Amino acid sequence: MMKARLVLKNSEAKVLECIRQFRPISRAHIAVKTGLSKPVVSQAVERLIREGIVRESKKGKSTLRGGKRPTLLEFNPNWKFVVGIDVGGSKIRAAITDLDGNMKHEIERKIHRIRSVDDLVDQISSLLTDMKCHNYELLGIGVGVPGTCDRNTGKVRYIPAFDLRDVPLKKILETKFNVPVFVENDVTLNALGEMWKGAAKGLRNVLLVALGTGTGAGLILNGTLYTGARGMAGEIGYLVTDWSAEKDVEYRFGRLERWFSGYTFEQFLKERRIRSTLNQVFEKLESHTDFREFFDVACEHLALAIANALCLLDPDVVVLSGGIGYNQYDKILAKIEPIVSKTVPAEILEHVQFKRAELAELGVVMGAVCYVQKELFVI
Repeated sequence: MMKARLVLKNSEAKVLECIRQFRPISRAHIAVKTGLSKPVVSQAVERLIREGIVRESKKGKSTLRGGKRPTLLEFNPNWKFVVGIDVGGSKIRAAITDLDGNMKHEIERKIHRIRSVDDLVDQISSLLTDMKCHNYELLGIGVGVPGTCDRNTGKVRYIPAFDLRDVPLKKILETKFNVPVFVENDVTLNALGEMWKGAAKGLRNVLLVALGTGTGAGLILNGTLYTGARGMAGEIGYLVTDWSAEKDVEYRFGRLERWFSGYTFEQFLKERRIRSTLNQVFEKLESHTDFREFFDVACEHLALAIANALCLLDPDVVVLSGGIGYNQYDKILAKIEPIVSKTVPAEILEHVQFKRAELAELGVVMGAVCYVQKELFVI
């Protein structure tokens, strides 16, 4: 039977959020910042201390009128720990962190061929066992997968990389590890990770564009993950950027991915029998004329897709992530900025920042850690 979750009252959640944000802080200042009465704050603090989430630390300064020095409160990041998992197409990465996101243990492993749900679960379980998760008091486990998810049930609808459908991953892992499990699309979690600890820290409206083997996006609107009515928001790879050239073409993936994706670039090299790796070609882009011209066109389509998203969403920041987005950020930005500037009204564009992801390969893991905490209390 799964361990009971901690349920916080609304006032307790507000107090906890305040302590996490402004630590160390006195009870009186919590009341001022939250608008809650002092008795309500005191009751909430007593509960949080009793549970071990909050602890009293040092004494604060007296007021100008003198009097007793207030006892300051701080959040206890080691109250419990969280596991974040990033299931990629070729690798699984996992980490155990404290509640502030500080790494306690990290592990990465190549994926052996996955043909069934059991294969997927076995490889995730093996990773968690090797990390000795049983040595930690876990708050929960967050899992990022390269597919579409049903947030309500924790089922993964489809993982194209493994051709798996309707995977009850949440239920299976909760039964196996006896802690709450939350499953979400990997790019969505990447956006959350960058907002918590990376390039979008302190911003509330984020468009993260992940450029790797495929092309996807994660959306955060008004500080909250936006996944749409059925968990499928952010499928930017399906945007159409030139219908006249695409309407009669059948393509396995999305229309934008036909123009810009690691898969498309690899196919280009393969068809032209270029033996260099994609990274090698990018390093000497100027000497690969055919690929450079192909890349220029690809960036035009990417720029138009981003321009459409800017006009629709009006974000604070566009973060470029993924293997290609992170490693080729400067080359991509140099190509797309002039086109975005031509197509997006100045009054929209002048307030938008473009940034390279800061968390790199840990973006999804950190987003998963953050997601667990957001679902179970506050962060």
